Amino acid sequence: MTLTSDHILSLAPDAASAKAGSQLATPAKWNQLGCDERALWGECQGSGKVPYRTQIDIGEPAFKCSCPSRKFPCKHGLGLYLLLSSHPALFAAGAAPQWVADWIDSRQQRQEKKAEKAAVQAPADPEAAAAQARTREEKRDQSVSRGLADLRTWLHDLAREGLAGVRDRGPAFWNGMAARLVDAQAGALAGRLRRAGAMCFQTTLPDWERRVANELAALYLVTIAWQRLDALPQTLQCDLRNLVGFSVPKEDVLAQAPVADRWLVLAQRTDEDERLRSRATWLFGVASQRWALLLQFAPGAQAFEHTLPSGTEFDGELCFYPGARPLRAVVREQSAAAPLASALPGQRGIAVMLDEYADALACQPFLDRWPAILAEVVPDMAGRLRGADGATLLLDPAFRHRLHLAALSGGHPLTLMGEWDGHAFLPLSAWHAGRLYNFDTDLPA
Repeated sequence: MTLTSDHILSLAPDAASAKAGSQLATPAKWNQLGCDERALWGECQGSGKVPYRTQIDIGEPAFKCSCPSRKFPCKHGLGLYLLLSSHPALFAAGAAPQWVADWIDSRQQRQEKKAEKAAVQAPADPEAAAAQARTREEKRDQSVSRGLADLRTWLHDLAREGLAGVRDRGPAFWNGMAARLVDAQAGALAGRLRRAGAMCFQTTLPDWERRVANELAALYLVTIAWQRLDALPQTLQCDLRNLVGFSVPKEDVLAQAPVADRWLVLAQRTDEDERLRSRATWLFGVASQRWALLLQFAPGAQAFEHTLPSGTEFDGELCFYPGARPLRAVVREQSAAAPLASALPGQRGIAVMLDEYADALACQPFLDRWPAILAEVVPDMAGRLRGADGATLLLDPAFRHRLHLAALSGGHPLTLMGEWDGHAFLPLSAWHAGRLYNFDTDLPA
């Protein structure tokens, strides 16, 4: 995989790692540089006596370094990759040293064992296993039903009392109900309820009462729909169960018919809590004109399983999770990623985006956010985006890069990719001067 320095820096876990990696991308810092068709490697002298051994599997890419950093990739991995981009002649082609070959071979063996396990893993008695799975599912359905009934009662009480005094109750008021949902095995809804409660205490959030009311109304819609689950179309049942927190095995998703296309990696966002990091990557299919969302999770400081830098594209097959308007997908096959060859696709204005959102919402009424490309929009300092036809959208208050966006635009139209929640637009990346800027990774916080 040959990437530009911008794309390599987009792999950095944070701005500090990107800066430190850039400082290490000089020939004087490295010895024993080399590469073959599978990997590149080098030794970087640190503060200790023994240099750090850094290696990169260029197929994904994946990184390994002997330094004590818990970041993936570390500054040495970034520096080595950047050095390849700027000084490829320094890397002598030849056989990998043993410490590199062992790592590459172990990665390949793990992948092969994982594939073999998935291929042969079948219960000794399929009928008995299926019966046990149905029993577990029925018990969880009953537990979820009780939890959503409690939530519906809680929402009724809150509606009668109103939101005027809800701030005085403090976070415990929300966390208590969320904990009951977790006990009822509806953890995804618990997270959404906590998110609604957090809005009450964000002093910089304008119109928080309306936003909280919208979130609570969406939660109430889920509780009503769950009561009538069997009457819903199968695809909506899948969406509803996903909202509650039921998961679909990855193997079942990969068994679906794939969508082959040229996929553009248009935006990426990483969120962190105390124990788990999540990464959302938005793809757009050139031929299918279809959006795809890749979600990855990693505990602590562990690396994500796959890396797809924003601003790249690849040929591949994606399999989508079932739903009325499927967005989430997994990669079944992919070629090596390459930098984007052209500007973002399509001339999509605000009116087109709103029509697409309305169509999607009609199919999937539980929709939280909708991906969109907005062409020829101009941001202003009042927190709005203005289209060529004079239509305007509000910027999401959670967007932290308004000054960067204004600087990129300079008062001139530009193309944005982001998420629309029905009320405000959250920019995730911008196309400017022939380059895609991902706000989460390419700009300082």
